[in-house]
Amino acid sequence: MTAVEQARTTPAAPVPFTAETDDPGVFRFPAPEDPPPGAARMLAMALYGTALGLTGVGVGLYAVVAVFGGAPGWYLPALGGLTLLSVLLTAAAFLAIHERNLPWWLLIAAAPPMAAAVAVAISY
Repeated sequence: MTAVEQARTTPAAPVPFTAETDDPGVFRFPAPEDPPPGAARMLAMALYGTALGLTGVGVGLYAVVAVFGGAPGWYLPALGGLTLLSVLLTAAAFLAIHERNLPWWLLIAAAPPMAAAVAVAISY
């Protein structure tokens, strides 16, 4: 045996997740033992997220036309930041789908940044 082989230690075995001892957190992908969300809840969240996403696509297309028309330097970063904030809040809502009210609050919070992005896009 070489000195390197003698110095190796065996890693500790990973501890499996147990719901009784560990808190998985609010923003997480569902675990296999989690019950599936209701169909109506999932449909409502998906429709709301789709509406926000299509609004963001519209803002993006409008921004492309405005940039080729000579938009100021602050225009794209402002639209990008507002749209990114809305997307992050929407994604967080879907990651928190097993919570009772948090996904709805996050989806409601995602609307004002998107509305501001629409306002900025239209105002220029």
